[in-house]
Amino acid sequence: MEQLIIKEYLTAIKLDEENKLLFAYDIKDSIIDEQSEGILSEVNELMYQKISSYFQIKPEDFGVQMV
Repeated sequence: MEQLIIKEYLTAIKLDEENKLLFAYDIKDSIIDEQSEGILSEVNELMYQKISSYFQIKPEDFGVQMV
């Protein structure tokens, strides 16, 4: 899975194109905590723009809404 690191939020985002999902992970001590996996469903405008730009997708097509 392709991965985006958003340093401002200590978060890693992974794109699962096959299942049309985005997963979020916490970053601790510069290491992605795989145990913190969660399906991403809501993001702020900054995260929305970063996800859209990096993955070249519409986040809402992957179940993610901007709040």
